[in-house]
Amino acid sequence: MNKARLETFSDGVFAIVIILLILNISIPDVEYKDLWIALNNILPKIFSYIMSFFLIGLYWIGHHLYFDKIQKIDGTFLFLNLILLLLISFLPFPTSLLGKYPNQPLPLVLYGCNLILTNTISFLMLRYVVKNPHLTNQEFQHEFTNANFNKTQLPIFLGFNITFIVAILFAGFFPVVSYALYLGALMSGLIVYIRRMNKNVPEHQHLC
Repeated sequence: MNKARLETFSDGVFAIVIILLILNISIPDVEYKDLWIALNNILPKIFSYIMSFFLIGLYWIGHHLYFDKIQKIDGTFLFLNLILLLLISFLPFPTSLLGKYPNQPLPLVLYGCNLILTNTISFLMLRYVVKNPHLTNQEFQHEFTNANFNKTQLPIFLGFNITFIVAILFAGFFPVVSYALYLGALMSGLIVYIRRMNKNVPEHQHLC
């Protein structure tokens, strides 16, 4: 398969999923005097939307960064990518449950399980192309040797998934801790990608 077609298809799925997230939020049909109370009631939906928006954005950024260094697509990578898109496209479901039942354990557990599975397939995709360097360019092969991959990427993968597992364990007792862990993972991911992208841009190209 042509790499460009798969990348275009993947970008389309990411875009549609983000659009689906906002469809969970509707304007309350109330009189103006009751609007503030009605808006306050949908704050959990707004919060879960924002959190999932940035999480999906992180997966899209990672997908783009690695796809940029991939030259060829084989059947195994195509299948792994489809599983990744399946898991990404499922995220609006637990997001909607979080908005409707923000303090109940089941939505928090489903949300965490979705993230764990998505991280796992992302890791397997990256691991697969490391093991098959003929699919990648020289820049990727220089950055991700087998030894370097195990040293840098495996701890990141384990760190995020352990965080999500702990969040799941706290869901039935202290849901606030679960939210804090999900947000902490989100902020850590944002910082990592921002620093990485800024590092790869020559100083004279920065706009500010």
